[in-house]
Amino acid sequence: MSRGPTTRQGLLEVRGRGAVAARGARLLRAKREVLAGEMFRLVKDVLDARARLDRALHDAVKALTVARALDGDPALASLAATARREIPVAVSVRRVWGVATATVAAPALVRGGGARGSSPASWSPGGADAAQRHEEALELLLGLATRELHLTRLGEEVGETSRRIDAIEQLVLPALRREAARIAQALGEREREDAVRLKRLRRRRVVG
Repeated sequence: MSRGPTTRQGLLEVRGRGAVAARGARLLRAKREVLAGEMFRLVKDVLDARARLDRALHDAVKALTVARALDGDPALASLAATARREIPVAVSVRRVWGVATATVAAPALVRGGGARGSSPASWSPGGADAAQRHEEALELLLGLATRELHLTRLGEEVGETSRRIDAIEQLVLPALRREAARIAQALGEREREDAVRLKRLRRRRVVG
């Protein structure tokens, strides 16, 4: 850092900068504590959501295997083509302590048999079960996406905040303390020199 003027005002300015930097570090620590608390809370939520998704995918694959065995691939492919649709997914941004995180939103995906583009009578029980279980799994996946994105962003921000705290506490504050000590020492030496010169001047006046 550049050296400040070796004056009382310069010393006050350096000490003031040190106070501002220390206050900034405290605010960053408070921010990191809030973000870390949110992140740790979200970790459990993500793990639970992953477990639910794993179970849903397992059940969906199992149901599809049964449907393929009972109905055959051509029949299922025909039903799948009829039931095909586009899913509108909206991504918005929300903020936690100024940290922007993405939120993924989609409409309800689980449909009744009559909402899949063909008569419910055309769906076998196995095919309908497989379709519903895959829709349920996709809903869980989209819900998990928001949590995963949020968790990743919080982790990045906690790391960045920690680096900023370290920079202030390990680089900025020590440098400001050294600069304040240098100015204080220089001012002390100047005061001592002035005191010595004043004593000499007084002696000369007495002698004269």
